[in-house]
Amino acid sequence: MLKKYFPLLLLCFTSFFVYANTDKLTHDQISDQRWSAFSDVAELYLKNANANEFISMGDHEKDKWGNYPGALSYYFMALNKNKKSIMAAYQVGAALAYLEINDEAIKYLNIAYQNGLWQYYLMKEDDELSLIRKTNAYQTLLEKVKVRYQSHVTDAGKAKIFAPSDHPPKAGWPVVVWLSGYGTEGTDSQSLADAFTEVHAIFIGINGTEKLNDHSFRWSNNDTTSTNDAVIAALKQAETQYPVNKNKVVLMGFSQGALHTAHLLADHPNLYSGALIISAGGWQKNMQKSTVNKKNIIISYGKQEAESNRSLDQNLIHYFSLHNNVEVHTHNGAHFFDNSWEQAYPNYLIKIIND
Repeated sequence: MLKKYFPLLLLCFTSFFVYANTDKLTHDQISDQRWSAFSDVAELYLKNANANEFISMGDHEKDKWGNYPGALSYYFMALNKNKKSIMAAYQVGAALAYLEINDEAIKYLNIAYQNGLWQYYLMKEDDELSLIRKTNAYQTLLEKVKVRYQSHVTDAGKAKIFAPSDHPPKAGWPVVVWLSGYGTEGTDSQSLADAFTEVHAIFIGINGTEKLNDHSFRWSNNDTTSTNDAVIAALKQAETQYPVNKNKVVLMGFSQGALHTAHLLADHPNLYSGALIISAGGWQKNMQKSTVNKKNIIISYGKQEAESNRSLDQNLIHYFSLHNNVEVHTHNGAHFFDNSWEQAYPNYLIKIIND
């Protein structure tokens, strides 16, 4: 099968050196330079690496160095290793599209579809496909992927409920609803659940309402209606299993989930008693005028976050501080949890619930 890809592989390998200035290099230096470009591919092949390992190295070559021809060589090797790989064929097609080898790009995207491609949002929004996006071939294939997508997203917006092991209070359990960040899986939150159920609250992890890949979800970039619908459905599910205190339902989110947390609290203040907003990020930054009043809100973010995220956090602080009880906590890191989250976040929750 490798013979099938040889002409394009040759293009990839030789393109490593197109922009190199070799005029002042000795033969040995040029030889070393050429080997250093080939060596990682060769070493992976010699150690019998699997398709996913080649794909991972291709992604690294592309993301770190912007070397699409080099990345393409890894993706071809991945497809050679596993001719049924969805992602190997897709990444070949996407890299070819970026390199403006359009007919071959469509060919390999179709191979990805034949292999089972269902990742609609990946294909729809991939910047590497921008040069072929208006072609009939791309549009036709995208519609086919969209149809297939529907059969793969039964777990989008789904919830997993974790309850404390002791007896509930008379008024029912307080509830923490977890909206995780972009590309994560909200139901895969055992460590968070362990921390929060220890402070006597039900913890509900919810997958984003749009599925990007296996075990990878996001919330809508356009509105928060689907997010609120998923939260309401999860709360109803919890109520059928446990006594729930509807007056103490706290939203907690990270990154895109944090921004949706802020919107849900602003848009539905009668449903939620407070929020823990962690390192907000995302696209829907304009908050509408709201009647949010006397809510307990804690906002946490890293001092080393990107300026756009820090600006968003400051806007949320200003927005909610007008009529609510707002606390702000920072840590020395970037766009991730506070290192002391296992102690800090449950303590924040206790304050939000009990103040």
